[in-house]
Formats: sequence, structure tokens, C-alpha cells
Amino acid sequence: MRVALIFSCAVPAAAQDGAGARVAETFARPAFAELQKTAAAAELEIGALCTMPSAEALTKARGAFAELVPAWGKASVLRFGPLADEHRMERIYFWPDPRGIALRQVQATIAGEDESATSSENLAQKSAALQGLPALEFALYGSGADDLAGGATAYRCRFAEAIAGNIASIADELLAGWADGTDFTGAFTAPAADTEPYRSAGEVDSEIVRALSTQLRFMHEAQLLPALGADIGKARGKRAPLWRSELTFALVTAQLDGVRDLMNAAGYESIIPEETSWVPGAILFEIGTARAALDGVEITPADAFADETARDKIEFAGLTIESAAANITEKLAAALGLIVGFNALDGD
Repeated sequence: MRVALIFSCAVPAAAQDGAGARVAETFARPAFAELQKTAAAAELEIGALCTMPSAEALTKARGAFAELVPAWGKASVLRFGPLADEHRMERIYFWPDPRGIALRQVQATIAGEDESATSSENLAQKSAALQGLPALEFALYGSGADDLAGGATAYRCRFAEAIAGNIASIADELLAGWADGTDFTGAFTAPAADTEPYRSAGEVDSEIVRALSTQLRFMHEAQLLPALGADIGKARGKRAPLWRSELTFALVTAQLDGVRDLMNAAGYESIIPEETSWVPGAILFEIGTARAALDGVEITPADAFADETARDKIEFAGLTIESAAANITEKLAAALGLIVGFNALDGD
């Protein structure tokens, strides 16, 4: 059974530390603005492909997707507040998907040419498996996608455009959710006894620390380990996210960038006790080490997990990611005066 980490504030070590205001201004809003921009660009380029199909237009559409993926990876560390509302996270990134639900639904939609799925407004009411990046990746890169360049798959193109439009709409909502004046942002940036969902700086710190550790463990356990398998003989690169577009490691390194930038924005190094001020730097070093290891993988994700040299780098990155997560939940949480607890309601 998996356990979900919960935190409570033991002492006011970081009382009114301002981490929430710094995160909102210097990380959250820029990250979601970039997601909004890249999603809108993807919708535009895919629309151009549908209007005038060509090899060049398909290349541009795929290039826009390749820009959208790391924008999502970086922003996805903010897995609370607006991103947690209305299932937005699952609607943008339906993962993990061990039973291949998204693949089956997307293939069935394309084969059946369901016209209701060519409108982003209608698509937003359908299964989350049809709405986000994994679905869009298959539409642009899956079997038969090369035919988009010749215009022979007009339905598939309109479906892809609708998915991109849906992601763009969700990105609009996310950016609006982090704007000044919302109840969420007010509580996150200036928590007080009468604000919800955060009533103290400690509760804001708890949310940030939980997001950091959860993102790291999600990256390792849900994205890398299933493809690694128990040993090299059981490696399955096609179990990794976004392997068709060869963007698996671009996604994971962007997620690491998001963890790094969220930590830097929170500014904990300057507010925790002097004797523990080394902790954030040590965690950031581990994050950078993991990123460098993944940057060193030079073959496609479909093959990398079963290649001895690449696999060693992926496994090393995974161990470093887990170490960083442990240091966040133990050393950083303690430095902030947070008590780590467990919630066994997360399934198995």
C-alpha cells in the first residue's frame, strides 16, 4: 500500500516566512504563463497543419509539441491548488496508465471518427484519457501519424487540434487561478487565521514541501521504474511516458527543473536555522546530479532502458532522485519545523 506524506507545523520556525508570495510571483505565474503560451502555439501549429497539410507543417506541429512538454514538466510540480481542482492535472497528463486506457480510447476515437471529439469544448467533458499530452502525442506520433503530412487523416488532425485547444483552455484556467485576488492565492501568499485553505505560513510550507517530495517520487516510481523493470531483461522502454515522441527524458529533466526552481523560489536557505542552512543546497546538488545523468542518455527512450550504459545512468538518476526526496521529507521538513506523518488512504 502506498502512503501519502502529510505535514503539520510543530514550531513557528518559519512563521510568516513569505515563501508563498515568492513562489506565486517568481515561479508559479511565469511557469503557467509559459504553459499557456506553448499550448496556444501548439494549437496554432496543429491548426495550420490541418488547413494546409505538408511535411513542413507536420514538423512545425511536432516542434510545438516538443516545446509544450517541458513547459508542462516544469509547471507540474505545483500539483496543488488550481492544478488539483477539477481534475486538471489528470486532464493534462493522464499518467500513470498501466492498463493502456488512453491508447485504447484514442485509437477508438480516431478509428470511429467521433466528431464530438473535434471540439475542445466537447472534449473537456469526455474522459481525461482523451484530453491531454499522452493523447496528443499519439495523434501526432503514433502509428499512422506520418499521414498527417499528406492530409489523408483529416479527422485525426482535427482531433489533435481539439486536444491542444483543450490543454490551452486548462492552462488559461491555471494562470487565472494563480492571479492576484483569488481566494486560493490570497491564502497562499498571505495566510491568516481566517483564510482558506491555508491559515499559517507553516501550512503553506507544508504544501510546498509535499509538492516537492511528491513530484520527485512520482518521477521515479511512475515514470522511470516501470520502464526499467526488475532487471535489464525485463526492461520495457515503451512503458515510459512520451516514448513515441522521444521526449521522455525532456519531460523528466523539465520536472527536475521545476523542483529546483520551486525550491529556489521558496527561498528556504535564507530563513531556516543557520545550522541547517546547508540542506537546500544539498538537495539542489542531488537534483542537478540526477539531471546531468539523464542528459547523458544518448539513445531513444524506447531503447535506453534496455541498454546497459544508458540504463546505468537512468538507475543512478533514480537513486539520486529518491535521495533528494528523502532529504526533503526528513531534513528540509525538520528544518522548517514540520512534522512528517502518513496517510494510508492512497491505495496500493
